Amino acid sequence: MDMNLMQQKCEEVSSLLKHFSHPQRLLILCYLSDGEKQVSDIHEAVGLSQSQASQFLKRMQSEGILNLRREKNFSFYSLKNPDVKKMIKSMHKIFCT
Repeated sequence: MDMNLMQQKCEEVSSLLKHFSHPQRLLILCYLSDGEKQVSDIHEAVGLSQSQASQFLKRMQSEGILNLRREKNFSFYSLKNPDVKKMIKSMHKIFCT
């Protein structure tokens, strides 16, 4: 087993898991696991102000977790990393069913 590779992968996973450690970010990720959503739908669904939701979304997008698509005056977010979607689905299965 290559310990250097394992260390690199552990750092990547640790960086990814920090998004799951904040309840509102985790809720946003769970909501987006069903597909692309508009910012106004996200903030209403997760119970955050539009400003708070936008800050979380922009941060996760800049860190490579989310995709951003703009259409006219609307912004749409979706999960960028398929591994994030798998992790969210697994956590839902373990903790929410």
